[in-house]
Amino acid sequence: MACTAQATVLLALAVLVAGGHARTAAAQTWAAGCNLSDIHVSTERTGKAVAGQPEFRVTIENRCRCPQNGVRVRCAAGLPSAEPVDESKIRVEDGGVCLVNDGMMVSRGKPVVFAYAWKTPQEFKPTMAVSRCGYLPSSSSD
Repeated sequence: MACTAQATVLLALAVLVAGGHARTAAAQTWAAGCNLSDIHVSTERTGKAVAGQPEFRVTIENRCRCPQNGVRVRCAAGLPSAEPVDESKIRVEDGGVCLVNDGMMVSRGKPVVFAYAWKTPQEFKPTMAVSRCGYLPSSSSD
């Protein structure tokens, strides 16, 4: 009986220690910030045509728990479009780079979405983002 009680106590302590370690590792990962790979870009056809060109919807999302700003994507061909593109969502800068969301925060769950119409889909590969973990509310449990 005493051995069973000791085994139960040891097992409970092992669970507590392992759980505490997992939380610490998660906290360390969070504190380290985000990676450029946390910026995800997807492009899909909307089914509409503008001036004979297919329209595409681009969604730029941040999959990191911390907001990121200064997000830039490659847009080597500029941003050709048969329809006006919302420049507050994406704007061409020098050197084949586009600024996303006027450089403002892109937070998880709040993607930046814009549309353009062109004969082929364009590639918008992320090239830069600045992690802002200090802006994450301390009450977040995510």
